Amino acid sequence: MQVNDILGLGKMLPIDKLIDVISSVTGRLSKPYFDKKDIDTKAYEIKKLSEARALAKADEMKIISQAIRDNFSITGGIEYNENGVLITSPKELPNQNTYIELSTPTLEERTQIRVDHREAQKQLNLESVTAYAAEQLRNEQPVTDEPIDEDWKTRFFNIAEEVSNDEMQALWGRILAGEIMKPKSYSLRTLELLRNLSKEEAECFIKFGQLAITSNTASFILNFKNEKLLEEKYQLNFGDRLLLEELGLLTANDLQFLVQETKEQKGQSVFTIGNVCVVAEKEENIPQQQIQVLVFTKIGQELLQLIETKPELDYIQLLASKIRRKGVNVKYANILEIKDGQIHHTGLQDLPLTETEIKQEEDRQKREEENLKRQEEQKRKLEERNKPK
Repeated sequence: MQVNDILGLGKMLPIDKLIDVISSVTGRLSKPYFDKKDIDTKAYEIKKLSEARALAKADEMKIISQAIRDNFSITGGIEYNENGVLITSPKELPNQNTYIELSTPTLEERTQIRVDHREAQKQLNLESVTAYAAEQLRNEQPVTDEPIDEDWKTRFFNIAEEVSNDEMQALWGRILAGEIMKPKSYSLRTLELLRNLSKEEAECFIKFGQLAITSNTASFILNFKNEKLLEEKYQLNFGDRLLLEELGLLTANDLQFLVQETKEQKGQSVFTIGNVCVVAEKEENIPQQQIQVLVFTKIGQELLQLIETKPELDYIQLLASKIRRKGVNVKYANILEIKDGQIHHTGLQDLPLTETEIKQEEDRQKREEENLKRQEEQKRKLEERNKPK
């Protein structure tokens, strides 16, 4: 049986595609390279870095010792052993007219040392980023063999070779893995924005992004204006909103998300928040609804793919409260898989009412009871007046 029979025409294993991508930019690699950087990736890296530092330190001490030995007659009795440099017996200071000339690398040699060190660091950065990508792709299903844009690859690896922080290397590894799984997931503009994003700006985006709701290809969060839950518990504020607008991650205007009407047939509206889907089941003839939202831009939507969202029930309830009304029942479920645009999930459950909804419902019932009492009282008085005398 041929490989194509197993994977399907135009399909390939993600790890093989990763190897092809890296090889086209940085040179030939093979699977054993990634195997070495599997479960023990970090231990392997730490060991090699420790060895490199130990060798560098030993070489440094040997050079110093040799320089001192070369000038033994001036400095006195000095020796080098595994513990370092030892002074055994100082001698008289040299005549002031005596000059010591130590051998130093030439300008060209020093330049080459710096270049070699810099290029080695870049290579280490690239290997770390690709190792994180391989870790992401290892258990993924076959993907399309659609090639990744050459300009995108060049821009990505030019950025990745400058990334030394472990957390950022993991982030860029996820971007590379995402692009391999689905080319055109991340635009060049997104790469450039992320390249210049500070830690504080990234944390601000994550705070908003963890509340992202997606429906009909649009991603948004509920407008936090006058929403106590979002302002107090989730710490959303106007200053952070302005920052994300300035970065081009949020649109600058207050907008409304439209939940479409139903006419002569029942309908559904589906929302996803992380690994949860919210389904609004609507009866016939339900008018269009509007939800006040803040919308993520295209770049913002691309970066949302990097955030692992774990929504809390109170936020899901808040969304439901914006949709629920007479004739609209809101339920939720955990998402098992999203494939070809279809959401596979666990069984749907009713969403509990929020405290505000419970109070509103209690107030509504109270008003209805009071109205009923007034009607009964009016009816009784009317009957009293109409009684025969």
